[in-house]
This record gives sequence, C-alpha cells and structure tokens, in this order.
Amino acid sequence: MRVLNLIITVIFFFVFLGCKDFKEAQCTGVKGFKINKISAQGIDADIILGIKNPNHMGFSIYRSEFDVVYSGINLGKAKLTKRVYINGDTEKNYSFNLKSNFKDANPMDVMKLMSGGAKSVIEVTGDLKAGKFYLKKRFPVKVKQKVDMNSRD
Repeated sequence: MRVLNLIITVIFFFVFLGCKDFKEAQCTGVKGFKINKISAQGIDADIILGIKNPNHMGFSIYRSEFDVVYSGINLGKAKLTKRVYINGDTEKNYSFNLKSNFKDANPMDVMKLMSGGAKSVIEVTGDLKAGKFYLKKRFPVKVKQKVDMNSRD
C-alpha cells in the first residue's frame, strides 16, 4: 500500500510540474566572437551567446549545437560541450566552442576570413536544448548581428 501511495504522489508531482506555465528561454544575441586559432586547414573559435531565463525556476542547458556563418562563410557547428545550469530570472553569457575544417571551403573565403577586418555579420541558427528533470524542450535560436572579429564583451 505504501508503494502505491508513493507512486501516486510522484505521478501527481510530475503532472502539476508539467502544468506550470513554462516560458521559453531566449537568446539575447551574440555577445562576442573570438578566434583562438585559424589556419588554411581550419578554425577554432569561441562564440559567446547571451541566454535569458524568464522563469522563476532554474533549468539546465544541455549539449546544443548551432550553425555559424561569418560574413557569408560557413564556419561549421558551434557546440556547448557540457551541461550548464541557469538560475531563475537571470541572463548570462555562455561560451560555445567552434571547430571546423576548411576542406570544402572556397580558398578565397578562407583568405578573407584570415585577413580579419572591420565589423562583419555573424549568423547563428539552431536549437537550444533546455529542461529540468526529465522534461526537456528545444528552443529555436536564430541570431544575425554585426560583431568585431575577436571581440569579447
């Protein structure tokens, strides 16, 4: 009988938790883009994204990946390598590592990227995986804005 009561209590707990209004996490923009290493073979860079949690309860961001395009050049996928916890009602910046090779890239695009330059447009698209306990949800991210090469705010 005790086991049955425990099971019913757990089921009600998850039902009430699931019914609570859960607002989407928001990507507030690209806060920085830093190239760690670039060569004719590939790129290793960090992209810093601002993520806002409008909920009172915290949740975790799970391993997520995004497609990154810098000045019209496809740089590949930026990945969050470990799970990160976000407190409720906060906005913080998180670093996503970008590693890509240039085996299919146009050599002129690689030279343009290696020369650096003034402000350029960076596009980040993908899904941010977030949740708490066994409740997980994907939030679409599509950001396009101007950034300085090697900027970090």
